[in-house]
Amino acid sequence: MRYFYKRHRQMQGASYRPELIQMMQENFSLEYGEIEMDQDLESLVIWGNLQKQQEFFQIRSIEEYRNKNFRYQITEEGVLVEEMVYQLLNQKHAARGALDEEVFRELLELLQVFIDSNGVNCTVWPSIREAFRKVGADTANYIGYITSPEVDSRMKTEAFLVYKDRFVNYLRNFISHVQSLSYNFQSLVTALETIVQTPLVGWLYQKELEIPTFDGMNQAEVAEQVAGEFLALKNWFAGSSERPSEYDNLMYQTDQMIAKITGLIYYYGQEVHQYQSRKKDYLQLAKWFGQTNQLEQAKKMYAGIFGLDHTRHFFVSEASQATNNRSESWSLEPATLLLGPRGQRRRAKSEEKRIIIDHERQLTKMQEYQMKLAEEQQKIGQYFENDRLDFSQIKQLDRTSRQVFLKWISKAMALQLPSQVKEQTVIEHKIMTELDFEVMIHIDMAIRIQVSCEDGLLELPQVIMERKIR
Repeated sequence: MRYFYKRHRQMQGASYRPELIQMMQENFSLEYGEIEMDQDLESLVIWGNLQKQQEFFQIRSIEEYRNKNFRYQITEEGVLVEEMVYQLLNQKHAARGALDEEVFRELLELLQVFIDSNGVNCTVWPSIREAFRKVGADTANYIGYITSPEVDSRMKTEAFLVYKDRFVNYLRNFISHVQSLSYNFQSLVTALETIVQTPLVGWLYQKELEIPTFDGMNQAEVAEQVAGEFLALKNWFAGSSERPSEYDNLMYQTDQMIAKITGLIYYYGQEVHQYQSRKKDYLQLAKWFGQTNQLEQAKKMYAGIFGLDHTRHFFVSEASQATNNRSESWSLEPATLLLGPRGQRRRAKSEEKRIIIDHERQLTKMQEYQMKLAEEQQKIGQYFENDRLDFSQIKQLDRTSRQVFLKWISKAMALQLPSQVKEQTVIEHKIMTELDFEVMIHIDMAIRIQVSCEDGLLELPQVIMERKIR
């Protein structure tokens, strides 16, 4: 119950079985299982401490339907009991939940006074503590109330429409006023980290000594409490790297509630509109048609009110004259749509066309290809010396030749099994090239070399090629 109450104060809402089992195993016993969890949760529901609600989400099998997924949330009675225990342990009193802009502004002004004095004005700290406690308690209680299953069920009734305007305006006014204070709060809690806590701790400890009690706090406990309050202020308004701030969570929960209310309003508006009687509308239309003496005028009225019957829509894929999407459609010339024959046995007619062989163009293309091949062969040949090419001896490799050589190397390695490539360090294969000669390729996988190219360095194994011209 303390876990549910802490989540309630953090405006976290409902909890599910997996996270509850993990929490119990981490904090109590690793032997705590699902059977014990179900028994304890069911007992708390029967006693009225918790509320459960079943959720359906993309059920794919009967087994998933039987394994019902429930979410659990603390009830209002449970909140009252836990707040009573919390007050007894921490000497704090409960406050009524509300979203009050003035409390935020009061806290902001008190923090500004404390930081402007560089932590010397310690008399404002009890007021800061009380204002911050009120902000946290009021917002947590109110968000917990409007997100509870009871309010959720009431919102789904038509009686809620009476309160919808007041509800939405209340939340929107709070968001619009409090969101403007976000930057100021973040700046102040960031500056709070630079404040030296020693004067404040000494002042609060003196106040403790003035009260004659047997179980008073010592100075170390006061210092620990002040450090915790500084950290709580920072986490509430600025957050941390592990989790977002409670301030952002408050804004998110309020936005979600506004969206939910407006969605319900739209839903009930559609329901009312759907079942609304149209008798008066049809009587008025009948009156208009009765006053018309011309059939052509009645047809125009019918088309304007009920639309056109037996309409056909065509999509013209040809480009129009419009240069942008702002051009008016009626100012453009209509495009042409060619309609072919229709029907199951209708087929598009195919016309026979002659094939004209252009011998001169063929000869020109053949000559261009032969010239390109000769040029490529000349580039490749300049790297061979006595029909032998050692890649470690190349000074500069051009891009075209590099592509050809890498293609030959890939061909040779493709002839080897992958397992053999790992086991053997030397690969030797003969391939036939597109330049009408054979090449014996020797690859030593144990040696790595670098070849200077036009656009950078190429790293590869030691490769030696031997050319055999027919």
